[in-house]
Amino acid sequence: MFGPPGTGKTHHTVDEALRILDPALVRSRPRREVHTAAFNEYLGNGQVVFTTFHQSFSYEDFVEGLRATTTDGQIEYVIEPGVFKQLCERAAQGVVAGEDLFDIALAQFTQKLEESDGRVKMQTSTGQSFTVTYDGGRLFRAYPDRGRHTAAGHPTSMVHVRQLYQTGDDSGIYRLSYVKGVLVYLQRECGLPDKPATPPTSESRKQFVVVIDEINRGNVSRIFGELITLIEPSRRAGMPEALSVTLPYSKESFSVPANLHIIGTMNTADRSLAGLDIALRRRFSFMEMPPDPSLLQGITVSGVDIARLLSVINARIEVLLDRDHAIGHVHFLPLKKEPSLPVLARIFSKKLVPLLQEYFFEDWQRIRWVLNDHRKERGLQFVVSSALDTDALLGSDVDLNVQDARWTVDVNAFNKVAAYEGIIEVKVKPARTGLADDGKSDPGKSTIVEASAEAT
Repeated sequence: MFGPPGTGKTHHTVDEALRILDPALVRSRPRREVHTAAFNEYLGNGQVVFTTFHQSFSYEDFVEGLRATTTDGQIEYVIEPGVFKQLCERAAQGVVAGEDLFDIALAQFTQKLEESDGRVKMQTSTGQSFTVTYDGGRLFRAYPDRGRHTAAGHPTSMVHVRQLYQTGDDSGIYRLSYVKGVLVYLQRECGLPDKPATPPTSESRKQFVVVIDEINRGNVSRIFGELITLIEPSRRAGMPEALSVTLPYSKESFSVPANLHIIGTMNTADRSLAGLDIALRRRFSFMEMPPDPSLLQGITVSGVDIARLLSVINARIEVLLDRDHAIGHVHFLPLKKEPSLPVLARIFSKKLVPLLQEYFFEDWQRIRWVLNDHRKERGLQFVVSSALDTDALLGSDVDLNVQDARWTVDVNAFNKVAAYEGIIEVKVKPARTGLADDGKSDPGKSTIVEASAEAT
């Protein structure tokens, strides 16, 4: 979903996710509170993951990477899956939190640790004894009864225990003897079945969704890496042309399951960022989300039609800049609850005018055109100018190409209804527009000129 800020893109990710996860609920058109509660439930059971891309977000955060751990001054590195790989693993199993037998066994294991002062005795596959501590995260620490670094312990990935149980593949697993020892303990003492449950069929498998907010704020090609190929529908696991890759850190074979869906939002106004590259762009379907003034229909503030006000402002922005920098309707939604002049003044002074400053790089003349200030009385202008005597400031011998006007925002105009009315319609000087009944110019008559979203 792409569009200017304030058009409800993030808000609509809830609806799009529910269309995938619970289409019957969406068809029933429940209240918004029901939608939100259902979405939060899916977040809680792991069927939905919400993440936001930013400039420092990396492949290691999204897919997998090395994480440093320090104990007693010693640094060790373990491989940890990123948010996308974790969701792929859950989607491949087709189970959610509360149904995963491995998670249930881990809960039993955590309870046993609490009952035994946080330490449990185990044995490796070769019969060597070691003690384990575990805090419920991705790492457990193994303390061998004999050998080096007994005090520091050995950080080991619980993800590798899950991998060994579910796939039987021990490639890329560090400290395999400890991983096997923990797996045997989970099977003997925590109720983990000897063999993992048969994955559900593709027809009965649950759907999973990753929502990526502000997808174009990160370096998308670098974050996705080899996933650019794997996320294509025809290349998903189980498809006739399915592909898998070997991940660079864990050396595991990895594919993206067909029951995992990606929803992204993209802010078109952030000109400091590049768009999605062509390879990734063709793998997504795009849904434009422009401002929707119809959602403001019926809202008036002291006679000012807010829907028309937004339409006129955006029509001028499209002419002076482009449609990617339109003003979103979400900024004006507080007026639904309280259609008052103070609320409208706060929207303009705290949101709209600063946003226009950013859009036009403080080109105040163009901001005045957007707000129609150049055709309003001075007392109704939001942006006003005053002469700047550069000779007095710098001296007449300084020849610089500098502006000779000082621009300021008149805070008093925000509290005047006529200032907002003037954005839509304005009285024009009679000598230029007034006509007498005989068709000749009549200096005593003035005309109201009304702007519209269609006119420029």
